[in-house]
Amino acid sequence: MISYYLQKAKKLPPDVVIKKAVGRFVSILQDKLEKTKYCTKTLTLPFFENQLRSFIDVSKLDVSEIDKKVAEYHIKMYLAHRFDLLGSGWVKNSYDSIPLGLEGYKYEMNVEFDLEKILRPSHVERARQIWKLIDKDYEPIDWQKDFKSGYRWSAKEWYIDARKVIGKKLGVDIKVPWELARMQHLPQLAVFSLVLPEYQKSCVREFKNQVLDFIATNPSRMGVNWACTMDVAIRATNMLIAYDMFCQLDKYKILTEEFKKIFAGSIYEHGEFIINNLEWSEWLTSNHYLANIGGLLFIGAYLNREDWISFASHEIIKETGKQFYEDGGNFESSTSYHRLSGEMVIYSTALILRLLREEKIKKIDYIISRRRFKLKKLYNEPVKSLPQWFIDRLYKIGRFTVDITKPNGEIPQIGDNDNGRFIKLTPVGKFLTNKETEGIYLNLKGYNELISDYDSPDGLFWDETILNHQTFVSAVRGLFDDEIFQIGFSLEKSFVETISGGEKLKAEDKSYKSVRITKDRVDLSELKYEKRKEYNFPFSLDEYPVRAYFYPDSGIYIFKNERFYLSICATPLGQNGNGGHTHNDKLSYELWIDGKNVERDPGTYLYTPLPYRRNEFRSTKSHNVPIVGNIEQNSWNKGKTGLFGLFKGSKCFVRDFGYNFIEIVLEYKDIKILRRCEIKGDNLNVVDVCNEEFSCERFGFYSSGYGKVSKNA
Repeated sequence: MISYYLQKAKKLPPDVVIKKAVGRFVSILQDKLEKTKYCTKTLTLPFFENQLRSFIDVSKLDVSEIDKKVAEYHIKMYLAHRFDLLGSGWVKNSYDSIPLGLEGYKYEMNVEFDLEKILRPSHVERARQIWKLIDKDYEPIDWQKDFKSGYRWSAKEWYIDARKVIGKKLGVDIKVPWELARMQHLPQLAVFSLVLPEYQKSCVREFKNQVLDFIATNPSRMGVNWACTMDVAIRATNMLIAYDMFCQLDKYKILTEEFKKIFAGSIYEHGEFIINNLEWSEWLTSNHYLANIGGLLFIGAYLNREDWISFASHEIIKETGKQFYEDGGNFESSTSYHRLSGEMVIYSTALILRLLREEKIKKIDYIISRRRFKLKKLYNEPVKSLPQWFIDRLYKIGRFTVDITKPNGEIPQIGDNDNGRFIKLTPVGKFLTNKETEGIYLNLKGYNELISDYDSPDGLFWDETILNHQTFVSAVRGLFDDEIFQIGFSLEKSFVETISGGEKLKAEDKSYKSVRITKDRVDLSELKYEKRKEYNFPFSLDEYPVRAYFYPDSGIYIFKNERFYLSICATPLGQNGNGGHTHNDKLSYELWIDGKNVERDPGTYLYTPLPYRRNEFRSTKSHNVPIVGNIEQNSWNKGKTGLFGLFKGSKCFVRDFGYNFIEIVLEYKDIKILRRCEIKGDNLNVVDVCNEEFSCERFGFYSSGYGKVSKNA
C-alpha cells in the first residue's frame, strides 16, 4: 500500500502532496472526535415537525406496460424479504437466513434479533420507541449482512471502521448490504401496487415496516450502511420517492403522523450526513460525488431547504460538464456507469426544472472544505434558467445510449459494470425456471436446494436484463420531445414529466464530434506479424445499409443496421487518468449478427470479494484483443489499493476511417498494434498487425452483470 501511494505522489507537485497529507491528517482527527461523540451519545427520536413536500402525481404515472404477472412476482418476493441483488438469486435475508456462499466462501455469523444485542446501549431506547410502531407480524431484515456470503457487520461499529474489511476477507462483498439498503425496491413496490391495487394495503404496510426497521437498527453513522455517502444519498432519494407515492395510495391511514415525523427526521439525518461526508476532492470527483449532490437535491427539495437545493443544483450542472465529454459519453470509460451517472443527471434535472419555476434555486456563495459543504451566503436572487450548453450535453448523454444500443435493446459492456442505478422503476428481464437458472449461472450453484423451503411463485426466476438501458432512454424522453428517444418504456418518461411539471428542453447543438486522424504516427513497416478473422453475413448490405456512429472523446466507434452491430473500444483511461472503472480492453469489439452475440466483452463479475477475479476480468487476456505475452495494456498495483486504479501505459488513436471501415492503433510498452475492421460485400474482416508476435484467445467466462457469471459459449 505504501509503495502505491509513493508512486502516486511522484506524479504530483510537492505542494499538492503536502496539501493532501495535511488534509488527510485533519480528517482523521475530526473522525476520531466524531466517533467518540456518536458512539456514546444517547440518541433521541429523529422527529422533524415540518410536512414533507410532494413532487409526484401517481395518477400521471404510465404503468400500462408493466406485466401483471411480473408485478405480482416482485410484490410477493419483496413481502417475503427475498431479493435478487448482485448475483445473489432470490434468497431471503433475515437474522437466521442461510447464505448460498460465494465460490465456496461462506460465513456463519447469524445473530439473534434483539435490539440490546445488535445496538450500542446508548442507541437502544430510541430503537425501542421506533419499533413500537412496527406491526407485530413483521419479520426483521438483517441490514448488516452480506446475504451472499453470510458475513455480518455490526451497527455497534463506527461507519468508517466498517470499511476496513473491504478486500481483507475472501468472499465478503460490502456492496451487497449497500445495494439492499439503497431501498430501490421500495419505489418499485409502490409502482407494482398501482398495477395491482389489491396489494396496496400490504405494500403500504411493508413500506412502513421496512423503513422503521432500517431507522431503528441503523443509527446515523453506525454500521455498514453509512460507510459510503453515495449509498446514503441513493437510499434517501428512493425512500422519498416511495414515501411520496405511498402517501397518495394510503387509503387506510397506515402512515400515521408519528411515522411521518420519524421518516422526515431520518431524511434530515441523511442530508446532514451527506453534507458532512461529501465524496469530493479538488483533484477528482466521480459518480460517487454526483450521487451525493443528486441525493442532497432530492432531500433539500422535499424538506424545502433552499441552501441544500441551491448548492446541489449548481454542483450538478458543474459536474455534468466535468464528468461527461462534449460528445455525450461519460468520463468513467464505462457504458454501464454512463447510465448510472446519466440517471443521476436526468432525474435531478427534472427536479431542478420544477424548482426553477418555484424560484427555489438561488445564487449562492459556498466552499467545500475537507469534504464538507460550508455556506458562505445564500442570496435572495433566484436562478432563472439552465445554461444552454448543459441542455445540449443532456441531449447528447441520451443520444449516446441510443447510438451504442444493439438491435436487441442491449448495450455493449465497456469498462466496469456494477449494476448501479439511481432510481429503478420498470423491471426489465424475463422469466426462467429455477432449474434453468442454476444451469446457466455458475454463481447460483446449489440455488435450487437452498430455496427448497421457500415458496417460489410457479417455480420461476425473474432474471433481470442488466444490459438493457432503454428505461434510461425513456427518462431522457421525459425531458426531450425528439424522435430519436421514441424507444424504451413509458413509465420513466411519465415519472420525469410529473416531477418536472411537464416542461421540455430543446437542444440547439446536436452535432457529432469530429474524429481526428493521425496517419503518420506509426510506421506500418514495423508491424510484421498479422492475423485475420472473417465473419459472414446472411444478408445483403445493399438491402440493409450500415450506419456509423463515432464518439471520439469517449473512444467508442459503432457500425450498425437492423441485423448487424459492431462496436470497437478505444476508450481513454477513465476518471482523468485514474482508471478506476476502466478495463484493459483497447481494440476489443462486440459483434452481433441476426440476434446472436458472436463476440462480446466478458463483463466485470466482482470487485473486492475476490480480488483475483476482479483483475482477471479486467485484464488484457480476458478481452478479444491481440495479446503479447503476459504484458498488460495498463498495469495496476498489487493488493486492495490497486483494485480501482490503473497506471497509464496505453495510447489509442484513429489512423483512418470511412463509412464502412476504421483503423485504430494501440501503443503500450514498446508494443504497436493496428486493428482494421472493414465491412465489405457480405462479411466483416478484422485484421490485426503487430510489431511483436501475438495471440488472440477466447476467455472462458462471461458476466452479464455484477455477481453473475456463466461459461462463455
